[in-house]
Amino acid sequence: MVSLTVHMINKLGKTRAAIEPRKALDSITNGSVAEVAAPRRRLAPEDREDQIVQAAITFFARHGFDASTRDLAKELGVTQPLLYRYFPTKEALVDRVYDEVFARRWNPEWEEWLADRSVPLSDRLKRYFHDYARYVLRSEWVRIFIYAGLSRAGINQKYLTRLRERHFLVIARELRHACDIPDPPDAAAEDEEVELVWAMHSSVFYLGVRKWIYQQPIPKNLEEQIDLRVDTFLLGVPPVLKARRVAR
Repeated sequence: MVSLTVHMINKLGKTRAAIEPRKALDSITNGSVAEVAAPRRRLAPEDREDQIVQAAITFFARHGFDASTRDLAKELGVTQPLLYRYFPTKEALVDRVYDEVFARRWNPEWEEWLADRSVPLSDRLKRYFHDYARYVLRSEWVRIFIYAGLSRAGINQKYLTRLRERHFLVIARELRHACDIPDPPDAAAEDEEVELVWAMHSSVFYLGVRKWIYQQPIPKNLEEQIDLRVDTFLLGVPPVLKARRVAR
């Protein structure tokens, strides 16, 4: 399965989606692309570093993390020693790519929206997922995340741990409060709740996988699709959890 997934990803080598986090959700479906600008000479050090990082994001999204920095330097039109002047090791460059793609796009307001009990839970979840999808349903984000899971699990583990602690557990807590569900009696019961939250969350992310990995069409109105997923979650999960609490 891993080799098949890598083969499918490599077939998408020329796909380059623009990284514009505040664009409307529907723009994700139109396949718009942006090319990396040709390297300019005599850039200021901070501009050159940023150019390298942005090129590395596109490069690793196309070729995976096993691709060489020599090929990256060639694509940038710079020497490998110059590349190492800014990033002394490949690991340092990968860490910077992680920071740029995952950490810097993390919106601290997400946790605030999810925990704001002055707003109905349905509205909170829809607002969160609408905004979150703008960040993650991009070609580079999806492809780098898949490649990281295949060859550099540390990136995924850091991100998914953060997602569980700051989003999944908050959603589970707010679901219990909004729907009058008894607290989980033990860690296993809490894990069940998190799994259900994860399933809803994954169904949103999978829209990006369908488009950028499998090259399958996805619905044009993503906000409507997200709303359907949230409504289904809120209609189905509370009675299931209540029944399981009684059974325990």
